[in-house]
Amino acid sequence: MLARVRAGSRLNIAQYFCLRTCAGSGISAQRSGQQRRTLIQPSFDYKHIRDNAQVLLQNAQDRNVLDARPHRVGELYDEFRKLTTLVNEKRSELNSLSKELGSLARNLSNKHRGNVKNVEEPTASNSGMDQSGLQAAMSDLKEKASIAKATIQAIDAQLKVVEARLQYEASKLPNISHPDTPVGDESQARTVKTVGTLHTKDKIPLDPWDGTGLSEFDFKDHYDLALDLGIVDMEAGAKVAGSRFHYWRGAGALLELALVQYAMTRATAAGFTPHITPDMARSSIVDACGFRPRSGAEENARFDAHMDSKDQVDPARSRSSGEASQIYRVSAVAEEDTSGADSNAESDPLCLIATAEIPLVAMRAQQILDRRQLPISAAGLSHCFRAEAGARGRDTRGIYRLHQFTKVELVTLALPENSQKELSRLVDFQAALYSDLGLTFRVLQMPTHELGASAYQKYDIEAWMPGRKAWGEISSASNCTDYQARRLGIRVRASAAKDGSSAPVFVHTLNATAVAVPRIVVALLESHQRPDGSVVVPQALRPWMMGMDVLVPGSH
Repeated sequence: MLARVRAGSRLNIAQYFCLRTCAGSGISAQRSGQQRRTLIQPSFDYKHIRDNAQVLLQNAQDRNVLDARPHRVGELYDEFRKLTTLVNEKRSELNSLSKELGSLARNLSNKHRGNVKNVEEPTASNSGMDQSGLQAAMSDLKEKASIAKATIQAIDAQLKVVEARLQYEASKLPNISHPDTPVGDESQARTVKTVGTLHTKDKIPLDPWDGTGLSEFDFKDHYDLALDLGIVDMEAGAKVAGSRFHYWRGAGALLELALVQYAMTRATAAGFTPHITPDMARSSIVDACGFRPRSGAEENARFDAHMDSKDQVDPARSRSSGEASQIYRVSAVAEEDTSGADSNAESDPLCLIATAEIPLVAMRAQQILDRRQLPISAAGLSHCFRAEAGARGRDTRGIYRLHQFTKVELVTLALPENSQKELSRLVDFQAALYSDLGLTFRVLQMPTHELGASAYQKYDIEAWMPGRKAWGEISSASNCTDYQARRLGIRVRASAAKDGSSAPVFVHTLNATAVAVPRIVVALLESHQRPDGSVVVPQALRPWMMGMDVLVPGSH
């Protein structure tokens, strides 16, 4: 076990020493000096990474994560332990020197005053010394103490560097993948089931609730339908905010509100507590949830000062050459006008969230939960913001791929032994939600390249969009196991062991889309259109549509 220093030590090594976590030998790094206000230190199990480096490397390669280096984590972990042992030995030496100096100082003071009764027992270093001898011994000990302090400071500086490298390298490792996950890119996705038979041919049924009567009329694209119905204005969105921003108008605005009410009502009935979340989160929170708030070049530059020859990464394998960040960063005008200040806002800036998953999970950060509370299920309404870097020219017509949209997200915090059962519950809830909207959809088990950083297992649901003549993703559901909880410090008391102990363990976090409004609207418009260009409103949404059962062209 790594050595520790008493809490009362004058120079607290806990600032640099990573404490063991309940998982075994995980280390929770603690920064010294200027600690950021919102920074939450992750708890990585470095020993596990070191002992399973080859398995973790293969897992990263299967997930197309090219800059993961678990073997380097193991090397840095061993180096960290050696430096920690060394600094503890030096601190022990300094403590002994300090005690001996104190004893000499008291004896010298008592001899100077002639107070023989209070002269302490002689030690090997001061036996039989007169005042000049004591002064010389003290001078020698002070010099040794000064050297010890300088040595400790130098080792502490090394520990800072090694800790930064260690945490950075560990943070690049993705979650482990479920054994059943297909290996490869999205072409390897496995169809679990298909629900519904509506519009599996390029025909339009005269009655959208009856797939037997088909006309010869071709399906219209969702954007043509939306323009004819007057429910969306992309031109105004582009003029005000730029391309791929939009306005909902008239029945379009009601349709968004109806979908939100529908999803929230169903989620609440299923035991999810409704929330309306912040649309922004700190960069450190976004990162902890598995989203990349910085570009690859920025990420590498942050650690240039801590790099040595072993840490220099081939640019072709670095984050800067990988997937572009989809996160928008935000700064206040007042902060931009502040010069020369290394503020918290500068070191941990605000970001626009890509999903309510981020604030819903993070609201439990640094908590130890009562296991009787679990599972904790929440439904969060938020706007979502995505840069969609790298998506230029791909599905950019209409409202299929936008920079800002409204979404209802589901999040569950579960006991580790129950998380896979909770994932099935989330997927079943989604399927019921979309079935009652009259959509044809399929559930896909996603392959390793599509898991992102955090997911252990992930399912996507794609709706058949007859106007696009293609399947289109409308939701996903993921079990992130302890990936996010380790980075946010979310734990739960384990069930009591035979010895009566119940050390906290990390919870498992799961997320699932209930309704991503624009994608559902695309599927609804194309699936429920009629030959005259009108669109039937699904029965499930009519309570919130102010009496509109059918959307009619020209009625706006």
